[in-house]
Amino acid sequence: MRRKEDFYEDGIYEDEEELDLMDLVFTLLRRWKLITLIAIPIFALGVFFAMTRPTVYKAEMTMMVSSGRNFSASSLDGGELSVNQKLATTYAEIAKSNAILKNVIKKYDLDTSLGGLRGSVTIAPVEDTELMQLTYKNSDPALAAAVVNEIGNEFMLKVREVMNFQNIKVVEPAEIPREALPKKRALIIAISFVLSIMMGCMAAFIVEFFFCKLRKPKDIEKILGTSMLGMVPDVSLSLADGGKDGK
Repeated sequence: MRRKEDFYEDGIYEDEEELDLMDLVFTLLRRWKLITLIAIPIFALGVFFAMTRPTVYKAEMTMMVSSGRNFSASSLDGGELSVNQKLATTYAEIAKSNAILKNVIKKYDLDTSLGGLRGSVTIAPVEDTELMQLTYKNSDPALAAAVVNEIGNEFMLKVREVMNFQNIKVVEPAEIPREALPKKRALIIAISFVLSIMMGCMAAFIVEFFFCKLRKPKDIEKILGTSMLGMVPDVSLSLADGGKDGK
């Protein structure tokens, strides 16, 4: 008599680790149509997004912020540098205020809202320095440089008006960028391909989890709570095959 370990689905049981791995493989093979149905639209959407990405240029200007006090290089300590860095963070918020952005939009007749311009402008302090960088992205390289420089000028006027400080200087004005930002199409396509396969496999496992039919002896053992002694062959099929052979 064959042991339980000798049986698996259509005849053979293997050790538990191999059994679990084969279950995953069989699930993916059984649900390949579902995986394909879900993966293809996701991958196609990723390819479409990668191919239709617009050309974008980034202009950048650098400004220096200080507390307004005159210090020599030898007397500038960590405390003074820390104060200037905090000022740079505060000024970054002022530079993206509604008043400044409205003036820029009006001057260049930008086809964008305050929120859209604010999202395209980045103002960040340079770590461990008194510098702050202002960048703006646009499909027109000349407009990108002009907008960055205008925001910088409006920003200096606003600070002088509100805080009476003359402590902001332009270190490097924005120049018209010559090269566009990389579109990273290959990376987007690769990510969309991996994501499509993952989503398809996830859907296959979810469907398999709610599948109620019994496929292997172990499923019956879990329901009945007892071990299986053997498997009964389909006698009708055996007799039918024997009858054909006898003819």
